[in-house]
Amino acid sequence: MNYRLLIIAFLLCAVVVINMQKDMLCVEDKFCYEIKIMRTDDEHKRGLMFVKSMPENKGMLFDFRKYEGIELAMWMKNTFIPLDMLFIGCDGVLKDIHKNATPLLEKVIRSKTKFCYVLEINAGEADKRKFSVNDVVDIDFSLMGYIKDNRFQRQNIK
Repeated sequence: MNYRLLIIAFLLCAVVVINMQKDMLCVEDKFCYEIKIMRTDDEHKRGLMFVKSMPENKGMLFDFRKYEGIELAMWMKNTFIPLDMLFIGCDGVLKDIHKNATPLLEKVIRSKTKFCYVLEINAGEADKRKFSVNDVVDIDFSLMGYIKDNRFQRQNIK
């Protein structure tokens, strides 16, 4: 048997399995979202611009850790759907919530406190799920080696 072919087949299967895994973010035991993580400056700038709808179990997480200590803000330029923005500290604790951001508004949206992440979800989700400041956020990164942050509390969310 040709072991090289067997190894190649195994590696291809592993790549398929990794690509099938989803990045998840849970707020306490209240609700979990399948998230798209925005890591680069270009991804930060684009965000949810020009998106017309988003399923209720989906969200976009902006990873701003490389800007820790710098005052950052969000806006809704070219964003067509109303959003709730959850500002999350580097410690994995929900620091601030901006509810029902108005589509297309170019006014800056700031957190009342320092943060490392922003989760954008559909407007009304924060109230519907009863999210509140000081909730613990758990991020399950499927590609742990790439973005693992040991400061986040790991929980078994049901």
